[in-house]
Amino acid sequence: MIDISVVIPAYNEEAYILNSLKSLINQYLASKINYEIIVVDNNSQDNTREKVNEFIEYFRNKKKVDSSLSNVEILLIEESVKGVSFARQAGFSKARGWIVATTDADCIVSPLWIRTIYNIFKYNYDYLYYQFIQNFPRKIKKRIIKMVNKPIVAATGLIKFYDDDTYELQMINKLIPVFLGLGNFFWLSPALHGSNFAVLKNYFDKVGGFNTSLKTGEDLDLGVKLSKYGRIVFLPSIVYSSSRRFRKNLLKAILIYTFGNFLSHRIFGKPMINELDVARGEKDIIYYPEFGKFKQKIKEIIEELKDKWGNIEIKNK
Repeated sequence: MIDISVVIPAYNEEAYILNSLKSLINQYLASKINYEIIVVDNNSQDNTREKVNEFIEYFRNKKKVDSSLSNVEILLIEESVKGVSFARQAGFSKARGWIVATTDADCIVSPLWIRTIYNIFKYNYDYLYYQFIQNFPRKIKKRIIKMVNKPIVAATGLIKFYDDDTYELQMINKLIPVFLGLGNFFWLSPALHGSNFAVLKNYFDKVGGFNTSLKTGEDLDLGVKLSKYGRIVFLPSIVYSSSRRFRKNLLKAILIYTFGNFLSHRIFGKPMINELDVARGEKDIIYYPEFGKFKQKIKEIIEELKDKWGNIEIKNK
C-alpha cells in the first residue's frame, strides 16, 4: 500500500529535475513510509524525459543493493496538453497514495518533508496550532480544540530561494513568510502553494481536483474548494526553490502572481491574472508598461536602504 504520492510537473527541466529527485529519495525517518514519486513530463522539448528515465534505471539498480530504499518507487508519465494544471491533474489522477503531495521540478525538499507530511495526516496533527495552545490552561485548551475541531484536509508550507545571490532576493526570502503569515492569519487558513503542499486524496477527488482552465493559481483555487470541507494547516518543512522566474520580472512576480492572485482568489474565488501559456510560466506573455516606473522607484528605495544599512551583512543560507 502506498501512503504518499509525490507529483512533480516538469516542462524543460533537464537542468533541475535530478536534484529534486535526489532530495526526495534521501529522506530521514521515512523508511516505514511507502511513497511513490510521479514525474509528469508536460511535453518537454529538452532532455527531461531522458534524464528522468536514466535516474529511474539508476534507482532500480541502487534498490537491489540498498534495502532501505525498498519503500520508494519512481515513475514517469506524460501529459501532452501544456499547462501546469493539466500536468498536476494527470499526476494526481495516477496517484495511488491516500495522501498526495506536490512540489516543482526545480525544487529541493527538506530531509523531513515526507515524514512531516505523513505525521500531519496520520495523526491529524497541526504543528503550528498545537504548539501555540500547548501552554494554555487545560479547560481553555479543550474549548479551543472543540471549537476548531474540523478534519485536516490539506497542509502547505513555505518556500525559500536557494540561489538568493542578490540583495532583492534575500529580502524576498525574509519577507515572504511575513506576508503569507499575515494573509493566512486574516483568512484563518493557509493558501496552498504548488511547490509545497499535500492533500488527502479522497478530498481532492471530492472537490473535483484542479481547475484545468486556470493557467496559474490552480493551487490557490484548490485551497478555496478544500477549505469548505476541513482545515488547511501549516506544513513546517521548507522547500527550496530556484529564483529564476522571479529574476525575469521581479516586481510582477511579487505583485501579480504572488500577492495579487492570492488576494483575488480569497475575495473573488478566481485569479486576477490567468495568462501563462506553458507549464510553470516559462514563457511569460504579459507585460505591464506602467510597472516600469514603479519598479524603478522600488530600486531607488532599495539603494537608499543599502546606503543607510550598508554595514549590515545579509548571509546566504
